[in-house]
Amino acid sequence: MKKRESNQEYRLITLPNKIIKVLADGKFSQLNTVDMEQLFHALMFQLAYPQSVKQEAFTLKKLKLLTAAIKNKTAAFKHKLQNSGLPFTIMSVQFTHDFLQWLLQQKELKVKFQQFVNKEVDLNELLKLTLNPAEKSETTAGRSNDDLLQSLGIKQHEVLNFLVNEFSKIYQPEVKDYLFDSLSLQCDLTPLNEFFSLPFNRFTRNKTFYHDEILKKFDYKTVLDSEINAAIKLTEPDKLKLIKTIKNAMALTNRETDTVTYMDENTLRYYQLERGISVAIYGMTSQRQLPFESYIGYTLFKNGFPCAYGGGWVFGKRALFGINIFEWFRGGESGMVLCQLLRVYRQVFDIDYFEVEPYQYGLDNPDGIASGAFWFYYRFGFRPVDSTLRKLAAAEFEKITKKKTYRSSSKTLLRFTESIIELSLHCSQKVTIEKVTGNISKMIRSRFKGNRLLAEQTCMNSFLDKLKKEKITYNNQTNFTEVALWSMAFDLKQKQELQMLADMAFIKPIDPYRYQALLLKLLRNLT
Repeated sequence: MKKRESNQEYRLITLPNKIIKVLADGKFSQLNTVDMEQLFHALMFQLAYPQSVKQEAFTLKKLKLLTAAIKNKTAAFKHKLQNSGLPFTIMSVQFTHDFLQWLLQQKELKVKFQQFVNKEVDLNELLKLTLNPAEKSETTAGRSNDDLLQSLGIKQHEVLNFLVNEFSKIYQPEVKDYLFDSLSLQCDLTPLNEFFSLPFNRFTRNKTFYHDEILKKFDYKTVLDSEINAAIKLTEPDKLKLIKTIKNAMALTNRETDTVTYMDENTLRYYQLERGISVAIYGMTSQRQLPFESYIGYTLFKNGFPCAYGGGWVFGKRALFGINIFEWFRGGESGMVLCQLLRVYRQVFDIDYFEVEPYQYGLDNPDGIASGAFWFYYRFGFRPVDSTLRKLAAAEFEKITKKKTYRSSSKTLLRFTESIIELSLHCSQKVTIEKVTGNISKMIRSRFKGNRLLAEQTCMNSFLDKLKKEKITYNNQTNFTEVALWSMAFDLKQKQELQMLADMAFIKPIDPYRYQALLLKLLRNLT
């Protein structure tokens, strides 16, 4: 056991002696809030990277005892752990309308309105847009927010449900978001049991993988090229459990991403990989999709724990990629996590080119500079697009390789943020999303003198005429406008290409996987 432990960086080993002592004797009530949070994180890490069945059982037992200890603590003690995501502690949050609407439906927690953070917000102006005709006159008396709610008979515990329901009447998503966000609602999420907490938010469909070591060195190209098995066919209960785990992972860390909040559950796919890793990917509902490209989110699980989240902006063979590993799982197999995510996107969407934006490795991100995140990506094939910075990186990496104590200066690491970095795997696609949108803007300026309404109408009429179609359905209006602009900006005239664009417009709102296949086919024709 000692030999195995010496080759690993297990969190329980590195805990302060005072915490290890408490862990041994089980007197968890003696822990202060800082030590308790540290121990919870260590136990979660240990369950994500267990060495044996015995160790896993030991860790689970200690986790349950620690949970019982925190449950019996005073309200004042728990208040100090606010927004920690630990069992029986409150989350104070500000979320979007749609995410709050989902949270209100969950049975494991209570969602309570606390206050309007924006003291300048005038509910009269907002509610006159949504209230039924019989009550709309209540908004014209110039009442304060509290008085208006009182006049409408809304009690304090009903405020959140009332506002969420009222704003649900606004059918334009961007307008609804803008108006609802202006409220700046602060709400409390109070767990009703231990399952709404980071240590118990798991999707444990797979068998536990036990680690002989924390794998740091491996051939990333072999991982990226390895075929993945088909997505697992989930039962309906498993699918609902998976969705809840994904969304809870965001709520419990006071974070929100578009792909999670606006997830199209019909696009959810779940892949089981090696070393206790599984990956869920998902697209967004039609009203939330981006033009031309597909924003596909993911959650990566390590032995059931949500370990990382982010997404890829997919356009043909190319994708912009972002990764966020939760703090308590860093120091594990982070390189393998990155490569397995890239592998899934590469295999599912046939991607040969990944880009990462500078924020991920330090731009306006001090932690990225302090951790030397640039070298994390560099070790797995990413290189600066800028040729000068690419040469500088090669020289720096040679110094790092030759002298183990060498560290790049903050100044040098900041220089690297002047360029995006890329991982190119024999990509031949020349048409980029920037080229498509750039050509469209150029066309509108040159051919229509900046009149975008005229451009859209003309391109649409021309596109439908070439396809011999008289009209389209309202649900596909936006998508057809996109491809109509594309066809004229690139002067596409062949019926086969135009039909592919039309098929893309139809399929994009409902199936990002089939849309990507059609897009790849079109781009091969344009190359």
